[in-house]
Amino acid sequence: MTIEHIATALAPELILLVGACFVLMLGVTGSPPRGRWVSSASFATIVLALIAAVRVGSPEAGELLPGLWITSLTIYTRWVALSVGALIVLVNWHQPVVSERGEYMAMILLSLLGVLLTASANDLVVLFLAIELVSVPTYVLIALSRDDTRSSEAAVKYFFLGALSAAILAYGMSFLYGAAGTTTIHTFTNGIVSSNFSFGGAGQAQAMIGTMLVFGGLAFKIAAVPFHVYAADVYEGAASPVTGMLGFVPKLAGFVALCKLMSAFGWNIPPELSWMIWIVAAVTMTVGNVLALLQKNVKRMLAYSSIAHTGYMLVALLVGPVAGEGPMRDGVAAMLFYMAVYGVMNLGVFALLTAFRTGGRDVETLDDLSGIARRAPAGALALAICVFSLMGFPPTAGFIGKLYIFSGAFSTSAAHPMHDAMIALAIIGVINSAIAAAYYLRIVAAVYMRTEKDEAIPTGGMPVRWGLALCTIPLLVVFAWPAALTRSATDAVAVVQQSIFRNSEAVATTDPPSSVHTPTLRAPTTDHDDALEP
Repeated sequence: MTIEHIATALAPELILLVGACFVLMLGVTGSPPRGRWVSSASFATIVLALIAAVRVGSPEAGELLPGLWITSLTIYTRWVALSVGALIVLVNWHQPVVSERGEYMAMILLSLLGVLLTASANDLVVLFLAIELVSVPTYVLIALSRDDTRSSEAAVKYFFLGALSAAILAYGMSFLYGAAGTTTIHTFTNGIVSSNFSFGGAGQAQAMIGTMLVFGGLAFKIAAVPFHVYAADVYEGAASPVTGMLGFVPKLAGFVALCKLMSAFGWNIPPELSWMIWIVAAVTMTVGNVLALLQKNVKRMLAYSSIAHTGYMLVALLVGPVAGEGPMRDGVAAMLFYMAVYGVMNLGVFALLTAFRTGGRDVETLDDLSGIARRAPAGALALAICVFSLMGFPPTAGFIGKLYIFSGAFSTSAAHPMHDAMIALAIIGVINSAIAAAYYLRIVAAVYMRTEKDEAIPTGGMPVRWGLALCTIPLLVVFAWPAALTRSATDAVAVVQQSIFRNSEAVATTDPPSSVHTPTLRAPTTDHDDALEP
């Protein structure tokens, strides 16, 4: 492959890298008037990268560069990360002071670049570095986001716990390297893709330990129990626009990395690992929702809500790409669909918190939200739509997302070894969704039913209002017309389905290891016309 082809295929990543360097230099070397163009340059960078991602189109078969493989999952991750990234820049437009705006916006662009590289990684070392590229800029963002001791405390906590998770992740990958003898995840021979990782043979124990440690390291990124304890303090300490970003970008990178890890093993994982994920999913959604009920600070409430949503997405991850026969035909596509929707609706709530100040302070508590509907009815309506979507209430996209996730778990094939357990997990998820309605409705009630205690003063300017509007409208559009996002999410896991189908043919002539279960398989399909419409 020529350099021109490589540059074209990696155009979104290259644009983000060059744009991050440019806005950093613009903010550092420019005078204050020039620094005011940093946000515009950052937004233009993401728009150009998104246009490039659309123009790249479908990936070609084969490895692009050592350690990179552009797949349909990469294309989908690019679209989602860059689309939500543009909204993140709008919400953060005026958050940093002019003198720090270059470093601030550069960190956002570099973190998005890490997400894109995570989706392209085909080597454990590249995957590790990409995940850290997502995380390290967020440590800086938290510290820069506001002039408050809480932000410094949150940045220190997040940094040290992030360093611990990185050590666990690297240690787990070393075990996977010992089991496989290589860090390359997939290899290409005469156009045929094969995985270098499996749970069979002499390296099974190493593969088991490595997978558990890698899952533990990634659990910190997605805020899953027991690696969730940082979330509430960090969400509260960071500024609201940064908190909206923290709820999406690391979580997207973590789940994409988990998809790559599971697909490396052909989704044929030992029962012990399946039960571990089952327990983590059940405990995560329950702990998140129960602790959210106890909060009066909206940012802490949404932190625990983010933990609960991680539990929901782990349900879909456990269903896998071919084991379910729900509306989306597989759990991974449902998870990717829900991740896109979650990123928008979660950011929308924080955009409303950014758009106002009460009593000279940021809007953070239920009391601060009291009576905002009387002063800003359009903003209150947008907040209500985002909150109802988080709740999973129609007519919002959050309802469709939860429908896809839980129906996939309920419709798991009877031949699946965890059929009954998946039904039980889906029931736990539905109950947790009902529990979550209690604290979500408290937010809406504070906005519409309480009297205003302090005057709410609009802040942030037009970019924040545009960001709030652009977070709200898609939630209604996707509910009315989910087919486009559904089709994109399903196409994104086609490479995973084909990999598993090929693996099933390869092992058909031999008996699988006794400790590994093989889910019911089906051939990949590109016909999405019969996808469930609400």
